[in-house]
Amino acid sequence: MRYLFLLLGFVLTLQACTLTENIQDGQTAWNLKKYGLAAQLLEKEFSKEDPANDNGALAFQIGRCYLYTGNSSAAASWFKKAIEWEYGSEAILQYAFTLKRLEQYDDAIEQFNEYLKEEPYRRPEINVEINACEQAIAWKARQEDEFERDTYVSNIRVLNSPDADFQLVHAADDLVLFTSSRASATGENKDSWTGNQYYDLFQSTTDRPGSFAVPIPWEAGMNTPYNDGSVVFNSNYSEMYLVRCGSDNKKIDDYCSIYVSYRQPGDTWTEPLELKFFEDSLNLGMPCLSPDDQTLFFIATDPNGEGGSDIYFAKRLLDGWDIPQNAGTSVNSEGNEAFPTFGPDGTFYFSSDGLPGMGGLDIFSANWNGNKFTKVSNLEYPINSGEDDFALLMETRPVGKDTLSMGYFSSGRSGGSGSDDLYQYIRTNKKPRPPVFVLQVRVLRKIYEDSLDVTSKPVDTVYLPGAALSAGLSGAMNILPVFMQGNDPDSIYTAEVNVGETYSLKASMDGFFARSENISTTGWTAAPGDTLVVLYEMVLDQIPTSTTTQIRLNNIYYDFNDTTLRPESFPELDQLVTLLTENPGLTIQINSHTDARGKDSYNQKLSQGRANSVVVYLISKGIAQERLFAKGVGESEPDVIRADVSTPSGVLVPKGTVLTEKFINTFKSNKDDFEFLHQFNRRTTFAVLSDDFRLESETPDDVEVDPAPDDGVRDDTPKED
Repeated sequence: MRYLFLLLGFVLTLQACTLTENIQDGQTAWNLKKYGLAAQLLEKEFSKEDPANDNGALAFQIGRCYLYTGNSSAAASWFKKAIEWEYGSEAILQYAFTLKRLEQYDDAIEQFNEYLKEEPYRRPEINVEINACEQAIAWKARQEDEFERDTYVSNIRVLNSPDADFQLVHAADDLVLFTSSRASATGENKDSWTGNQYYDLFQSTTDRPGSFAVPIPWEAGMNTPYNDGSVVFNSNYSEMYLVRCGSDNKKIDDYCSIYVSYRQPGDTWTEPLELKFFEDSLNLGMPCLSPDDQTLFFIATDPNGEGGSDIYFAKRLLDGWDIPQNAGTSVNSEGNEAFPTFGPDGTFYFSSDGLPGMGGLDIFSANWNGNKFTKVSNLEYPINSGEDDFALLMETRPVGKDTLSMGYFSSGRSGGSGSDDLYQYIRTNKKPRPPVFVLQVRVLRKIYEDSLDVTSKPVDTVYLPGAALSAGLSGAMNILPVFMQGNDPDSIYTAEVNVGETYSLKASMDGFFARSENISTTGWTAAPGDTLVVLYEMVLDQIPTSTTTQIRLNNIYYDFNDTTLRPESFPELDQLVTLLTENPGLTIQINSHTDARGKDSYNQKLSQGRANSVVVYLISKGIAQERLFAKGVGESEPDVIRADVSTPSGVLVPKGTVLTEKFINTFKSNKDDFEFLHQFNRRTTFAVLSDDFRLESETPDDVEVDPAPDDGVRDDTPKED
């Protein structure tokens, strides 16, 4: 921010004016604060490769020249050269600060750490800078998230020029002023520091928020051939305070001072009068009035202050202003504070490069209670950037219904029209974040009434440590990595999913039947910003450890006195197909049972045929024949009641009852009970013979080789069968 440097170092002297055309070396230009010219001359000295030159010191000085003229990229390049020429730790530190201004925060952190290797005693203050870099990274990341972003910044192109344009203020409800060093500024002389035109005030009409006319020089006649700017008005626009630097008097040192002027009839202004706040010669600038017009804030470069430039305030008296007071360390730092202003709600705004920020000057807010400041807060990215950001003006006119606040500020950030540009910001509500849908899957195992019999009645389910779960979009080739449940019951599979998809899950565990499920998220709904967590539990059945344990297949039907499966049986058998597909290591035996009516030999033959029919069906569904065995049991193994049951007439048949022919015949007098009990014995079951089946391919006894033709050319013509 060249205007701030002007206030910090501006003393217009006779020597500076008379030597302008005669400067031949960079050091003289540097001493006269002609930093643009100094950079050019010092670079020539550096390029001579004179052994007498201290190239490290030259590179460092050139870097400072570019820093003072607002060219951070060039400054960083020269500070890096100074490091390469072993100038010392100060070059590393300035390189780190300049990288921070360029928003190269990771590189800046690296250089700050390099500096600490040289100067470890400064760790506390350098850690503040490192933390500020990390905070800046987080601020930028948040605003780059489309659902966290709430502030939008745009360049006010119509007001900006290739030169410096900054500090927008209202001179009336429909008129704004700003400071600019553009070519149309008053006077033919150039500023000795910047090499540009002196600063003047320019005006633009505005009929609504964010709309501005092409600017012209301010018509109030306040511009002089020297630096004019940083103007502020009281609440009814009858008083004006502005800053001027320089005069035609070549025999005195000229400092920047604050002047006051009063509106006269016909919208003219009185000749500005200088406000003498200090006896010593100091640079004063950037005036600001409190909302009640009773306190004047400004900055001063008092060597007895807290740092480079501090914020001061003076209370209005009947005949002028009270003695200024330093605003204190709540807002003033060892660095520079500048551009105080108030928002319509009484919030105080100012810029600082000494408080933790993103690089150069950052805009801060604070509360003012009439005597002191509290609750100082950085306005963050994107209002702030790595370069200088300053001079906030809040929009007081009505704005759109979707706009929470609107304002204007100045910035030297990249992408502008000139060195400093005027920008507009709009703060809105955040875009509603779409709901998040989370699928959680827990794998459980059954607890059986008889812990030694996995065909007994399940009484509970419990968490299964060590269970493996794979998941992925249904039909997708890329299944996600397998998730292993730990010993902690809270260790469950968790994944964010999309609505309207179908996800395939497969759970497995040694000693248990693997199981697959498809979960559809179609129809899942949640409010914006909410997270819907759906817990799905997959229960695994234990594989019987005995090959004699039989698992009943329900709803298996055959034609009367026939081995043909009826279509009603297919759904149950398809579930068995799924089980065998999910557990490719299983080999099973299909057992078909009949009741005791009829001859034993006939029942044996019928049951064998029916078992064979089941095996044929499974093979037709893609199950390898080697995994299937069929056994007709006939009436030789009557069923055992697994849990108490009641017959249709209400007779209790206790658990453990063996349904022998003799027992069932005791119910002959009641046809319904008699048929009911026979039905238990007419059943199809399967037993697990092994769970480690592997389909092995046989090694051929001989390999026939088709020799190549005699001419050495391979014949790739397909052979005919």
